Amino acid sequence: MGVTVHASSPAAVADELKNHRPWVRWGVVSAVLVALFFLVAQPLGWILYNSFHDDQTQALTVGNYLRLFTAKGLLQPLINSIVLAFSTALLSTLLGVPLAWFVARTNMPGRSWIRLLTLAAFVTPSFIGALGWILLAAPNAGWLNGLFRAATGSASPLMNIYSMGGAIFVCAIYTVPYTFTIVASALDEMAVELEDAATTLGAGVLRTMMSVTIPMVMPAVIVGFILSFIQGMTLFGVPAFLLTPSGTAVVTTKLAEFYQLFPPEIYMAAAYCMPLILLTGGLFWVRKKILGRKRFVMIGGKSRAGRKVDLKAWRWPALAFALIVPVTAVLLPYFALVVVSLSKAWGQGPSLDNLTLHWYQWAVLDNPATQSAIVNSLAYASVSATLCVLLGTLIAYIVERRLVSGTSFIASLTNFPIIIPGIVLSVGFFAAYTQPPLNLYGTAAILVAAFVATFLPIAFSNGEATLKGISPDLERVARILGASEARTFSSITVPLMRSGLVSGWLLVFIPVMRELSVAVFLITPKTNVMTTLIYNYKDGGNYEAVAAASVLLLVGTMAVVAIAQWVNVKLARHKRDRAEAEVVQ
Repeated sequence: MGVTVHASSPAAVADELKNHRPWVRWGVVSAVLVALFFLVAQPLGWILYNSFHDDQTQALTVGNYLRLFTAKGLLQPLINSIVLAFSTALLSTLLGVPLAWFVARTNMPGRSWIRLLTLAAFVTPSFIGALGWILLAAPNAGWLNGLFRAATGSASPLMNIYSMGGAIFVCAIYTVPYTFTIVASALDEMAVELEDAATTLGAGVLRTMMSVTIPMVMPAVIVGFILSFIQGMTLFGVPAFLLTPSGTAVVTTKLAEFYQLFPPEIYMAAAYCMPLILLTGGLFWVRKKILGRKRFVMIGGKSRAGRKVDLKAWRWPALAFALIVPVTAVLLPYFALVVVSLSKAWGQGPSLDNLTLHWYQWAVLDNPATQSAIVNSLAYASVSATLCVLLGTLIAYIVERRLVSGTSFIASLTNFPIIIPGIVLSVGFFAAYTQPPLNLYGTAAILVAAFVATFLPIAFSNGEATLKGISPDLERVARILGASEARTFSSITVPLMRSGLVSGWLLVFIPVMRELSVAVFLITPKTNVMTTLIYNYKDGGNYEAVAAASVLLLVGTMAVVAIAQWVNVKLARHKRDRAEAEVVQ
């Protein structure tokens, strides 16, 4: 007995699919819209609502906005934030673009290691990097300053990390991975025929790079600059560690001050969030316009994989430049953190007599707060990444397959948190869910929900990219043969997305593990995570304990990353073996 499938037009097939059990589809879409309302719309609505109310009388007012732009103590942090963000983006671009070119397009030695160590800077929380540089370059006790004084006899430090310059330096080296990754990907995908033509016509390596290569990837360079600017504008940990001791405030640390007052100025904090939202939103709009107008393409031909520019004698100077970020963002701060975590007293400097495992024993075995924070970090990050990928992938499927009308609105609402700084979203969740009827303050639920909302755009984008590589034909055939949407999605689409889902989970897990600004207003001693624990310990001045906790956070994150990568490789290998077996059959 055979099955006869009658040919029909694509429009007829689409209509048939849409008319198949519509109540299931609309039930799922309704659940998605409810989730987006609670995760995105309600917290942002509360920020806007609170910003127009007075903290004392709770009456409707525009006084918060008048105070924001007239009070010197409130306007200066905004100016400081812009200076920090622009300088961070500029330095990050100056380091990241040449680094990407050296790694992607030249025969510089050690390219794979440079790429690996540069991406390790992405895994490293920037505030932990700031902590490492406090140990290295604090004006009085920093080891590098001590060596400088011993070598030169100078009474002045080589570098004062507690300064705007120090904050710019640390922010930049931890935002370089954004520029590096974007530009290196553009270089990897770019055809090389124009470069060959320039070389044939007598252009040297430098002239070819400046007149051909960089203009071809300029959209990627600009996008990297914008992302670095936004990172510099919205970071909380680095300014809190490096600028607060010198009395220099930025927008994010000023927001924290509003909550530390008694009584806290919650409504003023909401108004203070609005310039950040408008600025980051405007920059993302510029980014979208740049990408939308991108016309730097090669027509015809394929790039010849493996072509590398021969740097000749410049290979080693190029390697010295390429080592700047790995050394300053990974090797030096990691060394400082590990040595201090193994020290009885870090001020005595590295020595065999000063070695001890006491702080790891204290953190893992003796201190209940650290034990709880380790468990909470891994649990919250795992649950958040799982929920984020499930929701993001489901939304991506609805949008990409256009199961309902209005998918552009759903996509826009899903992506909206990408323009909201983490600390601003934290303010929104505090306002929305720390009061009746839900009153979630002090629970794991409010933290997980905030993490899911913050990183949902990442999961959604990953799901969209994965689905674009999967033809809908198999889904259409299954639906025509009677399979429901749910069964088609679970039995056909999800297995084909398996490798992408693991990658998406990892892309969410890593930033959740290193996120400080989202959690800073929402944690209690019961729900502390490693990032907030380290932040609080640092104020106590016990750098040995802080370093041990930081090393544990880094090791735990990288262990989970390694396991997830191993699973991803296994899944990819299984998929390839299965495809080869089908070809043989």
